[in-house]
Amino acid sequence: MMMSLALAMALNMAAMKGDALDDARKGFNNCLIAEHNEAVKVKKSAPEFNEAAQKACPAERKAYFDMLVKSERGYGSSQKDAEQYATEEIQMMVDGVTSAFGENLNSGGQLAEEK
Repeated sequence: MMMSLALAMALNMAAMKGDALDDARKGFNNCLIAEHNEAVKVKKSAPEFNEAAQKACPAERKAYFDMLVKSERGYGSSQKDAEQYATEEIQMMVDGVTSAFGENLNSGGQLAEEK
């Protein structure tokens, strides 16, 4: 019984930890999506958007970066490795939205925010 309670508490804490990380990811992703949709609407050029996307959403980017680092450190990664991982994950999201922009620029396609 005691082992079951300890396991349940550990799983509950892990779920809460995952929620904060996922909330930070969604916040950053939704901010990038809003930037994408506005840029498509005003017909920014691809180079303009690509440059802007690299700097977009600084508060959301930092929150997600910090949560990724904290999560990775919790798994035993060094600070340097955790920061490198976080940087790579963030860049993949930015690359995804810049790729979508290239596809949607001429069609006016919009991305849907996560709920």
